[in-house]
Amino acid sequence: MDKQTIRLVFIHLLVLNVIWTGTSATALYLTLFFFVWRGLFLSISYHRYFSHRSFKTTRGFQFFLALAGNICMQRGALWWAAHHRMHHQYSDTEKDPHSPIAHSFFTSHIGWAMEKKSFITDYSRIKDWEKFPELKFLNEKSDAIHGIFALFLFLLGEGLRYFKPELGTNGFQFLVWVYLIGGLCHLHTIFLVNSWGHLHGDRPYDFPAREGRDNSHNNAWLAWLTFGEGWHYNHHCFPFSATTGILKGQFDASFVVIKLFEKMGLVWDVKVPSKEVIDNLKPALSQQEPGTISTLN
Repeated sequence: MDKQTIRLVFIHLLVLNVIWTGTSATALYLTLFFFVWRGLFLSISYHRYFSHRSFKTTRGFQFFLALAGNICMQRGALWWAAHHRMHHQYSDTEKDPHSPIAHSFFTSHIGWAMEKKSFITDYSRIKDWEKFPELKFLNEKSDAIHGIFALFLFLLGEGLRYFKPELGTNGFQFLVWVYLIGGLCHLHTIFLVNSWGHLHGDRPYDFPAREGRDNSHNNAWLAWLTFGEGWHYNHHCFPFSATTGILKGQFDASFVVIKLFEKMGLVWDVKVPSKEVIDNLKPALSQQEPGTISTLN
């Protein structure tokens, strides 16, 4: 068993410490807060900005986005972007490590993360980001940043144990719930986008440019859990888009936050499919109730 596998198994086994730490309302609230934080910034930062450059921002806010996404237990922004760009280039072929079509469900979901080569950042795929030394620093020190975040949670929990003992919490409880349980729950929901999302769901419209290129699907329940990422077929059709929810009723929480950032002047040039393209989408014949096409208003 190699180091990557041992590390992944060990992290999952550490969750069993919940038997001794117990729980508290404070720990659960903080776990939920960081589940939302991880979900939004993984989607907005690592995926839509660093992988697909679906909007523009300042160098300072760019650094914040990379740092904000770094607590997601998914390494650095540059590693993630390089890995994701490979997924799009080779989607559902042997070279796509996340494909349940080319590999097993287990391999596509988490087995790929047990391979040593999966931990290497392929800088040839992210030459547009390689020029920023601060991004390379965050990428190469991602484990250290995770450690700092864990230390912050522990000290916060210990501070509350000392100053607010009536809350019934402590540092170890925060580590188990917020860092481990919350982090792993988010990790597996994101992994489901590629594993489950390439096997099940719907493809509500025909998009000739995607014909036969992958088996991506939309899943409403997964979209809610991942703050918009579950509209995976939409994303594969329009990978440049800052929104994944292009049909009526497809809520995309990450895009709501991106639009808020835009109103605050933090981001601009937010890319979405044109109204003409959306209006001309043809409902798929296989869909009994294909839904009404939205204009992204």
